[in-house]
Amino acid sequence: MVTDRPRLPGVPQRDDPSRPPTPLELLGDRRAIVDTGTGPIAFVITNAIFGLETAAWVAVGLAVLVMIERLLRRAPVTNAIGGLLGTGLAVFIALRSGEASGYFVPRMLYAAGLAIVFAGSVAIRRPLVGYLVGALYRAPTDWTQHPGVRRACGEVTLAWAGLFAFRAAVYAILIPIGSTGALAAASVVMGWPAFGLLLFLSYRYLPRRLTQLGAPLPKHEP
Repeated sequence: MVTDRPRLPGVPQRDDPSRPPTPLELLGDRRAIVDTGTGPIAFVITNAIFGLETAAWVAVGLAVLVMIERLLRRAPVTNAIGGLLGTGLAVFIALRSGEASGYFVPRMLYAAGLAIVFAGSVAIRRPLVGYLVGALYRAPTDWTQHPGVRRACGEVTLAWAGLFAFRAAVYAILIPIGSTGALAAASVVMGWPAFGLLLFLSYRYLPRRLTQLGAPLPKHEP
C-alpha cells in the first residue's frame, strides 16, 4: 500500500459510492477523449480529400452520431450537446470564410476566454480552482477565505490560465498560416493529454502546498 501519496482528508475509499469523485476519476470516461479528438482529425482528413463542404458535413455528422450514441447508452449528453453546438459554429465559420482553418477559431476563442476567466479570478483574489475544489469535496464555505488556501489555489489557477493561454496562442499562430494538419494535431495534443497531465499535477501539488502554507485541507462534509 502506498502511504506517501497526498490525499485530501475526509474522502472515503473508492468503493464508497457516497463520496465525490477525485479529480483523476473525472478523466475516467475514455469515450470523452474519443468524442473530442475524432472531430478535428476527421474534418482535416476529409477536407484534404474531398473538400471543405464535405468535411463540414462529416464533422456535423460525427457530432450528431456521438450525441445519439450517448442517448442510447443513457449516458450524460452535456458534453455531446456542447460539442454539437461548437461543431456547428466551427463549421459555419469555416464555410463563411472559405478556409478550413476557420474550423478552429471557436476553439481559440474558447481557450482565450478560459484564460481570461481563470487569470481574472486570481486578480480579484477569488481563485477559481479554490471554489471548484471546495465544491468537489464539499468543504466549508469559508475554506476559500483562508490566506494559505487562497494563495495555493491561486498558484494552481494561474497554471490552468497558462495552459489555456498557450492553447489560444498556438491557435492564433497556426490559424492565419492555414496549416490544418498542424491545427488538428495541436487540438488533440493540447486537449485531453495536456488537460489530464495538468489535472494530475494539480492534484499532487495542491495538498502539499496547502500543508506547506499551514492551510487547512478541504474536509468532506456529508
